[in-house]
Amino acid sequence: MKAEVMDVLMYIFERFQEDEFVPVEKAQSLVSELEDVGFQSGEINCALDWLDGLVDTSSKDFAPSEASQQSTRVYHPYEQHHLTVSSRGFLYFLEQVGVLDSHSREAVIDRVMALKSDKPVDLDQLKWVVMMVLFNLPGKYEAAVWLENMDACFH
Repeated sequence: MKAEVMDVLMYIFERFQEDEFVPVEKAQSLVSELEDVGFQSGEINCALDWLDGLVDTSSKDFAPSEASQQSTRVYHPYEQHHLTVSSRGFLYFLEQVGVLDSHSREAVIDRVMALKSDKPVDLDQLKWVVMMVLFNLPGKYEAAVWLENMDACFH
């Protein structure tokens, strides 16, 4: 999956962020809108598949049961390739301040891996993935807003 897919996802997220749900009429015209903006059909299809996977991460069965505060997440070498040390450190920071729990952390990692990029995800892209995941998970809206506000303070 190319980096352009992340651009499609960011466009969709910014366009529909305020909507509680996307009506069927809007969803059907989304592909046409994305093509009109200049995205390729392959990128659009990959982004829509990625969003389908995002919906799956909201399931209670997705992540393991709540881990203790003393547990440590060990990253597989494949995950380490896609999540740089600074990205993993950022995820750890978000857990420590209570923005992410084990479920949402695993959802973020799953969605990063689903990008299937040849290059590691940079910190800005990771922040977008975290926000998309948090906005999708029940009870995590405040955490997403906190992250968005924190990020705005530094940009």
